[in-house]
Amino acid sequence: MAIEETQPFVPVILGGDIGTYTLAREFYEAYGVRSVVLPAAGNGVIEHSVAIELRPIGSMADEDSVVSALIELAAELTANTARPLMLFGSLDFHIMLIAKHREQLEAHFVIPYPELEIIEAAALKENFYALAEKFEIAHPRTTVYYPSNDLELMAKEFTYPVIGKPSSSADWIAAKFEGKQKIHTINNRDDLETLLSKIDASGYASGYVLQEYVPGGDDAMRLCTYFATKEGKVIFAGYGEVVIEEHAPLVLGNSAAIVTGQNDQMAADGARMLEELGWRGIAMIDAKFDRRDNTVKFFEINPRLGRNHFYLTAAGVNPARFYVTEFLGPEFDSGDPQTDAVMETPAGVLQLRREHLFTVLPHHLLGRFLGSATGKKAAALLKAGKVSNPLKFAAEKHPRRKAYLVLNAINHYRKYKKFPPREQ
Repeated sequence: MAIEETQPFVPVILGGDIGTYTLAREFYEAYGVRSVVLPAAGNGVIEHSVAIELRPIGSMADEDSVVSALIELAAELTANTARPLMLFGSLDFHIMLIAKHREQLEAHFVIPYPELEIIEAAALKENFYALAEKFEIAHPRTTVYYPSNDLELMAKEFTYPVIGKPSSSADWIAAKFEGKQKIHTINNRDDLETLLSKIDASGYASGYVLQEYVPGGDDAMRLCTYFATKEGKVIFAGYGEVVIEEHAPLVLGNSAAIVTGQNDQMAADGARMLEELGWRGIAMIDAKFDRRDNTVKFFEINPRLGRNHFYLTAAGVNPARFYVTEFLGPEFDSGDPQTDAVMETPAGVLQLRREHLFTVLPHHLLGRFLGSATGKKAAALLKAGKVSNPLKFAAEKHPRRKAYLVLNAINHYRKYKKFPPREQ
């Protein structure tokens, strides 16, 4: 079904994961508008959706081809009616592509992201840790490896285990080698040397972050999503505490269940950093509670909504409305203010008021992992019915979506059996 000409604006979203679907759902819920989604190929999470017009475009390795496809799409969507188009990305790679080609794309789309130099100043992990140092924000001890670095010195720099991850998530996509993971836990010097040798041979040329291991399980993970106005003022910080993560290698570290709450320190520290950068739009910071000194240590900034950002909407704050009100104008948003879902805090920004449980897991499966303090909060919310899954959307009527939900649930049981959470 094509986008109706009467639709007042059109979200255009690069990607094809659950975060892509969630954002399209949020626009549909808030405004009744459908989004054009451009994945490499279709898949169950985005197909047969009431909220999505699907336009697979194949590999996005050739950025010029993607830009050309976007410009052609813009011409089609505005051929018979003048209306704004908003362009979004689901992965860091997409955001970098949009930022690099901003001059061409901005003639056709509203782009709710900062300029390239601002994104690189924060989203590249090596730059992020320099910022954390500058602003005296707690973070793990970190060194960045390049092939020119002395391997022996690197190997001696940390007490093992060491966490390894790419500085550039966008560049990491193209790296190919046996045993590649999103995040590597390195247990000794031999493992480190082997991994770095594989990375050197893979063609990945950006920095590789070697970081102090912060003890604690999934329930020690924290996240906060911030929204900054076009003038660079952070007005919202949505905090969450992770209950359980995914542990399959390619999705390692993705949150599978989150309890919402408030954290004044994390809200204030993140807002201070983003405002100094001149950030616009949304950013998400990953962090971890360190029981050794009772601090929340910042890990990284993502220049976009997180894959599992639906915890915000579940608690009453739909981020699509921030985008529309700020970047299109209040005349496009006639809905009720979301003031009942937020609260003023000493951090100087609005935070989530409601405690709510977000999860992508079947409730029976999630119930196996609720032994921690955060897990006990989740159990109480589950019992009270204060729980949401972005894929369970009443407006979706297509039988193939219902079948996908069943298969998705079965797949989660299989994944957690094969890749259970690590013991701490």
